[in-house]
Amino acid sequence: MKWISGLSGYVEVALQGSQPERIINMALSRGITIWDIRQEKPHQYRLKVSVGGYKAFRSLIRRSSCRVKLLQKKGIPFYLMKAKRRKVLVFGTFFFCLSLYFFSSFVWVVEVTGNKLVPAELILTKSQELGLKRGVPQKAVDCNELAESLLLEIPELSWVGIRGQGTKMIIEVAEKTFPPADDEKKPADLVARVDGVIEEILVMKGTPLVQEGDPVEKGQLLIAGYVYPQIIVAEDGQISPGGEPEAVRAKGVVRARVSRSKKMYCPIQETVLKDTGAEMQTICLNFGGKEIYLRGTKEAPYAHFRSIRQVKPLLEWKGRNLQGTVELITIVYKEQNCETHYWGIEGAFQEAARRAHEALRRELPQDYKIVNRSAEPIPWPDKGAVALKYVLETVENIGTYPQR
Repeated sequence: MKWISGLSGYVEVALQGSQPERIINMALSRGITIWDIRQEKPHQYRLKVSVGGYKAFRSLIRRSSCRVKLLQKKGIPFYLMKAKRRKVLVFGTFFFCLSLYFFSSFVWVVEVTGNKLVPAELILTKSQELGLKRGVPQKAVDCNELAESLLLEIPELSWVGIRGQGTKMIIEVAEKTFPPADDEKKPADLVARVDGVIEEILVMKGTPLVQEGDPVEKGQLLIAGYVYPQIIVAEDGQISPGGEPEAVRAKGVVRARVSRSKKMYCPIQETVLKDTGAEMQTICLNFGGKEIYLRGTKEAPYAHFRSIRQVKPLLEWKGRNLQGTVELITIVYKEQNCETHYWGIEGAFQEAARRAHEALRRELPQDYKIVNRSAEPIPWPDKGAVALKYVLETVENIGTYPQR
């Protein structure tokens, strides 16, 4: 009913008087289309009447003690009447839609995805040379032929796929996987990744230079990358290597006790911002410092928020009197709420310890075992906060190869 009445047009009126129900019943009995009848006050109704039945409805009211007040006119006929009085707006809207349709048939953004080693600039440069660049008609781009040409131009690529998404062309690539360099045959030493105290050492290849209980520093040599072909046992039982040493790639597991510390503080009463999940998007065109908003407004819709801003160049304008780049700016506003936490002294101490632990945990390798943790308060200039020094002790493999 709603969309049909929108096509033919309808009016919303307020009917009041001594017996408005009688007028409504008479109108319905005569076939006048009336709907959405709501009683607002005693002897006062709000209802909608079709355009064709409004004249007959008014004739009924003239012969009664009721009054009618026209509130709104809705529907296509009324919009067309307004459009006749505002021809510039109609032609401007038509021209804008036509321009939008025309410009949407061109390529304004070219994006590369899937590349890791091959620079995106190289792929974009080659695609421009082959005809895919900003400002070209989308129909002029043969995606299959362009993909095959890019494979020939860039031998590091194993697959190329090109697809359109609105005014954006996305170049999806897959790089060739080359076998890694045979580093297993290159001689190398095993050194300490961090400071620690050796807990366990297992040598699979190479000559150990440390033993259990030794403190080591970062970069210190743990297992040397050489072995001796002979073992000489002296008369007194002492064992010593003999022969010319051979360079090898040291291998082994060196577990050490590693201690890390972090200073952290937490206010006793803290106000934080958290996302509520609500968000609004603003889209505008920027040219020469002037912004035209296509969706949303310049003002932020929320009192507390965080925003994500993306800027994409659409086209570069080079005229006699005006030069610049037309940019499409998208801003996503995410609403946030202020939440106040009263931790208290003990709660702030525990929260500071938790934050310090999380910060240290991000520094740990994949293979580790926590053996001890401790926290002790430290002085802090802010009397409204609690500060501490958090110490985390782990046992982990600290052996690594030197970076070249």
